[in-house]
Amino acid sequence: MKHQSTTQTHHHRFPALDAIINVSIASEFLRQQVDKAVAPLAITGVQYNILRILKRVLPEGVSRTDILRQLIEKSVDVTRSIDGLAKLGYVERTRPEADRRLSMTKITEAGIRALEQVDPLFFTMLGEMNAVLSDDELRELSRLCEKLIAGREV
Repeated sequence: MKHQSTTQTHHHRFPALDAIINVSIASEFLRQQVDKAVAPLAITGVQYNILRILKRVLPEGVSRTDILRQLIEKSVDVTRSIDGLAKLGYVERTRPEADRRLSMTKITEAGIRALEQVDPLFFTMLGEMNAVLSDDELRELSRLCEKLIAGREV
């Protein structure tokens, strides 16, 4: 997981600006690492996340709106991501009899097998993060991000 930085470190007058820049760069780097880990399935990190969401609700399916609500990346085109998963046979859509306007998405057996295939690659990627940051540092990073998101004092 070695990463050659293509940006130079600049310290700005405002530490918050440095934080925004560095968190954004780190976020993009991590997104790329996830995409690499799931690439053998010809899916993206977002699609992997969708499959994990759908696996958690088995045997039920969920609506596109519910999937979007649970995704980390809110700006993604969920419909297009689900379409790609459906073309690969990893998900199927159904329309409930009670409301034919509603489309429910459910993971298929092929989708479950795909997750089982890619999970070891994903967990290897997570393990590589420990070569850079210790468990305590990762917990502290997570805590600081949660604090920033919540906008509250500890």
